[in-house]
Formats: sequence, structure tokens, C-alpha cells
Amino acid sequence: MSGFARGLCLAIVLGLTGFLFYALATGRVLADQLHVWSVVWGLYVWADAYAGFLLFSLLIYAYERKLGLTIVLFIITCCTGNMVNAAWLLLRGPDLFRRIRSVSTRVES
Repeated sequence: MSGFARGLCLAIVLGLTGFLFYALATGRVLADQLHVWSVVWGLYVWADAYAGFLLFSLLIYAYERKLGLTIVLFIITCCTGNMVNAAWLLLRGPDLFRRIRSVSTRVES
């Protein structure tokens, strides 16, 4: 995994964590969520985000092979957003990228 990719993951983790604390300090969680669910685009964005959370959880499960860990990370992701996925990718990304690269080079040769 390149230094750029690791830096991007770290920036996402830090940025989303900071934004989460800002939103919790200034927003109204339930009222704001009810507003999001009251408009069509809000429903679409919600469905799209949670579909992404589920798909990324499948990737985590394929790598970790631990259903309990995958479920815990999925639940935390549903509550806090993609910062959990970015943190997991920051930790596991180098090995995951190395594995993908080795498979792709074997297929090409």
C-alpha cells in the first residue's frame, strides 16, 4: 500500500472523527436524522451508505475470517461511519494490497 493511500486513510479517519465530534456537539441527532429520512435524496444517501458499509464488511470478513469481529466492526461503522473502515484499511491495507498484487502478477504470467 503506497504512502499516499495510507496518508489518505489516516486523513479520512482523522477528518471523519473530528467531524463526528463536531456534529455531536452542534447537531440534534434524532431531529436531524428524521429530517434526512423525510426527503427522497436523504433516503437514497442513507441506503447507499449502509450498502457500502455492508459490502466493506464482506471484505473485512473475507480477510479476517472472524464473524464476531466483522459484526462488531459493522455495528460500529453503522453508528459512526466510514472512519472505522478507513482505520481497518490503514491497519490491514498493506498486507491486503500485497496479497492482491501477488495474485494479479500470477494471473498475468
